[in-house]
Amino acid sequence: MTAHAPERLGAADPLTELEAETKLLAFRGERPGFLEPSFRTISAAGANAAMCHYKAQPATNAVIDDRAPYLIDSGGQYRTGTTDLTRTVMLGSASAEMRIAYTAVLKGFLSLLSARFPTGTQGHQLDAFARRALWDVGLDYDHGTGHGVGHNLLVHEYPHRFDKKPNLHGLTPGNIMTIEPGYYKEGAFGMRIENQVEVIADGAGFCRFSSLTLVPIDLVMANLDELSIVEIHQIDAYHAHVRSVLEPLVRAQTLPFLIEQTCPIVERSRSPHLVRSDTGATVIALR
Repeated sequence: MTAHAPERLGAADPLTELEAETKLLAFRGERPGFLEPSFRTISAAGANAAMCHYKAQPATNAVIDDRAPYLIDSGGQYRTGTTDLTRTVMLGSASAEMRIAYTAVLKGFLSLLSARFPTGTQGHQLDAFARRALWDVGLDYDHGTGHGVGHNLLVHEYPHRFDKKPNLHGLTPGNIMTIEPGYYKEGAFGMRIENQVEVIADGAGFCRFSSLTLVPIDLVMANLDELSIVEIHQIDAYHAHVRSVLEPLVRAQTLPFLIEQTCPIVERSRSPHLVRSDTGATVIALR
């Protein structure tokens, strides 16, 4: 999806949640093997994003502007499987409060994504990996951290789940899960980062997660100087992989943005438009 939201702010036809949702579905329809959405897209701007299961309606259809984050949670049913992912983007300058929350969400996401754990570990035993950074700054979220995903079946597939509540089903290689920490301030904004992952064997009776989602992570709201060297290397490695896979697949007009969004973090200080989202375009590439 390419949305020139800033260019349309103040115009007679600003970009809205419903328009973005419709356009994304149209892009999905162009993909071979697409059957239907795996769930109703959560296209949420401003305060609407603070409702984690929000569905845009004509009466609530908000403009996607530069004052608050825009959250999009979307997925598709394909002949080859089912997808589910969330990204949150900021088209303007984020407040200090937004940056603190988003940085904590990002750190929690990276922590769980990089966890190595014994085969058979249960979801509730891993849940705190995603919440620790939020807890450190006095924040939390009131939903589970992830769920199983079926193979062209249910996008929320039982029995596996990451949550504070006990889940007695152990994770083993081949399980498909989501990792999706977030933060929601009622009446103001919401944010979430979600990747779909596969549990894979990592030797000596241990497992780790391999990311199936290949979408750049927006870093406009992140306080990059608060990331550890390990976290920076993790983001850079993920973005390098995203670029290598998507570069031959995206349209020519999307390629410059893909390259910018997947550049190493050290280069972002030399590219102001990557720190402040003033390029006038946001691209979300969805498999």
